[in-house]
Amino acid sequence: MPYIIRPKGPRRLVAALFGTMLLTGVAPAAASAACPSNPVSAALAAFGDNSSYSLLAGSSFDSGAPGWSLNDAEVLTGEGAAGEGANGDPYALAIAPNGSAVSPRFCVSSEYPTFRFFARETSGGDWNSSLNVSLRWTTGWGSRELGTPVASLQPNSSWTLSPTLRLASALPLWMPGSTLKVRVAFQPSGGGSWAIDDVYIDPYSR
Repeated sequence: MPYIIRPKGPRRLVAALFGTMLLTGVAPAAASAACPSNPVSAALAAFGDNSSYSLLAGSSFDSGAPGWSLNDAEVLTGEGAAGEGANGDPYALAIAPNGSAVSPRFCVSSEYPTFRFFARETSGGDWNSSLNVSLRWTTGWGSRELGTPVASLQPNSSWTLSPTLRLASALPLWMPGSTLKVRVAFQPSGGGSWAIDDVYIDPYSR
């Protein structure tokens, strides 16, 4: 008896299409090209880190804070509340207790594994004072911004280079060639004021 091949029923076809749409909604956008290249240097070699880094645009704060979203935060100079900048320049970004500073969006692919920055507490809070750092990114549909915590730094009254913090490995970049637009958010907790300066992105995978 010959085999009879029936076409897939409409229900199966609709279910397959719906499943594909759901996957697309949570997946990062597949890039037609890698993230644009930026100048790199061994900017942290004096601190024992010989990796090549790219300075995140606007994070030196020598021209204000273009593209940053600030809430109870401002660029200060000299010996004010923020003190001098981390690398001898006179600029830094001061964040008041319960304030926040969120960087401009930048492109991240799997070749951007980590980032570092300078920070210090400028006025003391309680015993639980910290600077919380998170990554903010959107789904493939771009309809909702999500947050991924990556660090909670303990107080230090002098400028301190942060640990090497996860970037690409903390994000859903499982598809080859995929990229995400990401913002870095800094939020003090525990009543302390903080200052940040010079956010460095590592553009090469280990």
